[in-house]
Amino acid sequence: MGTAGVRMARRARIVEAALACFVEKGFHQTGMRDIAAAAGVSLGNLYNHFPGKEALISLIASLEAEELTPMLAALQEGPAPAALARFARDYLAWARQPDNLLLGTEILAELARRPELAAPFAAHQLRLEQALADAITRGRAEGGVRVGAEPLQLARWLIDAIEGQALRDTLGMGRGDLDALLTHLLGEIR
Repeated sequence: MGTAGVRMARRARIVEAALACFVEKGFHQTGMRDIAAAAGVSLGNLYNHFPGKEALISLIASLEAEELTPMLAALQEGPAPAALARFARDYLAWARQPDNLLLGTEILAELARRPELAAPFAAHQLRLEQALADAITRGRAEGGVRVGAEPLQLARWLIDAIEGQALRDTLGMGRGDLDALLTHLLGEIR
């Protein structure tokens, strides 16, 4: 492996170590020394890759966006009602994953403390909302999605409800009825 390959592998190891530390200890409680130790690199080497935890937050937003890209692409496949139902089930399963839930909660807490770091997450959220709104609009044109609230607002409500349900499930507060939610927001779409 060449120098560039070694550098890329080291960077990937640092990112994985940072994610593990953030999930285990929390973003606010994790220091750069913790990340360096977990990645098996010197503190100086870590700073050569990332000037601080803030740079890692920005990268995490782009990694999350990449991870969700296949779900967004699938919203364009087949009839819109079926694509919306599939997205809702897949996104709920993704949001229920303990690491995603913990990391999301940690990042949300840090963004509440430091709103200047929110831009990459806001851009990702808007992309997610717009993809859903486009599918809702397409579903209305196909006749399979109820006409009601503005599509972007419906998309926001759907995302909020799914993420809230994932949190409720994790806290043992009972499973929600995703089909009932979809029917309420979008109409009978099964």
